[in-house]
Amino acid sequence: MESLNYFLRLSTAGLLLDVESFRMQRDNPSTLRDGFVVVLLIGVLVGVASIIGNLLSMLAMPDPQAFLDVIKSHLERAAFVTELQRGNPGFSLDPVFDQLTSLVDILRWSGLIGAVMTPVVYLISWLVYGAVAHVAARMLGGEGSFAQTLGCTALASGANWLAVVQIVPFAQVAGTTLLGLIGCYLGLRAAHHLPAWRAFWATLIGPIFLGLLLIVLGCAALAVLIAVGQGGR
Repeated sequence: MESLNYFLRLSTAGLLLDVESFRMQRDNPSTLRDGFVVVLLIGVLVGVASIIGNLLSMLAMPDPQAFLDVIKSHLERAAFVTELQRGNPGFSLDPVFDQLTSLVDILRWSGLIGAVMTPVVYLISWLVYGAVAHVAARMLGGEGSFAQTLGCTALASGANWLAVVQIVPFAQVAGTTLLGLIGCYLGLRAAHHLPAWRAFWATLIGPIFLGLLLIVLGCAALAVLIAVGQGGR
């Protein structure tokens, strides 16, 4: 069993765009297993960094409930609210601020939940993209196996090392998607011995297909909501 240092070095191939590492991964008899470990390792480390960043952000931010209470107290003394209460004695801001409190609580914890789910999201994204990219590469004349496709595209997850910056509160990172696609291009070209342009299109067909699929599903969901709304009249 390879050491942790081996997988850490392997995981940086996509970040550094090391072409030789992609070629070695193609010929690695354990390419699928090693690719799985690389994606999982990066997902865990990025998830831990995101959890720490979210916790530090929560500590650095003022208490949201105290902030809402201040706004509520000012609004209750506002002239237009006083006038509304005169015309409608039952008028109250409590329901509105109860909803805002619930929304703030959800937003506070959604970041932590997303951070915990990071390894799972990375693994699912890798498998779905790898499957679509493999079909596209084979249609364009590729020679690699499905295991080689997954093993090589797993190295592209190294671009997500940049997301470790989230350990710093409120820090954001850009460029991981583009760097990841470049890594996938190198991985597909290495795995399937594809010429440059065919590897380019094999790399992009996956995101294009998934984007169109999301649009179709979104339109279908909207149509269902409209139909349900019209049926309820």
